[in-house]
Amino acid sequence: MNQKAFTLVELLAVIVLISVITVIAVPLVKFANKQINEKNFDAKKEVISQAAEDYGEDYKEIILYSDLAPTCTVHTSNPCIRVKVSDLMNNGYLTKDPNEKTNVIRNPKNDASMNSYYIEIYIKHNRAYADLVGNGWQ
Repeated sequence: MNQKAFTLVELLAVIVLISVITVIAVPLVKFANKQINEKNFDAKKEVISQAAEDYGEDYKEIILYSDLAPTCTVHTSNPCIRVKVSDLMNNGYLTKDPNEKTNVIRNPKNDASMNSYYIEIYIKHNRAYADLVGNGWQ
């Protein structure tokens, strides 16, 4: 007798092997994706922080000698201003994500817009520093 078909046992063995591989691989892929999103978010925070410090250096005199009331919540003892990510974009210190059609910087962890996230720029020892404030930065 010449058999050209697989037996039921062979088919079941292949299905079980594929199922085991899937059960192992799917959580690993999800974990790796989460780690990548975390690292991407941390990299975006660094870029935004540096852009805010550059902004602060360029507007240091205004921050130091402005008669405006301080708008900061954390750094109230130092000359300080509070800006949004969108302010940094509008003034040319940040550029939008290359894959975005709109002027948005997205949070890779939840795909929300980061444009309304706040940064406090303060002057200490004649240098501008940036502090990412608010719940969005966690």
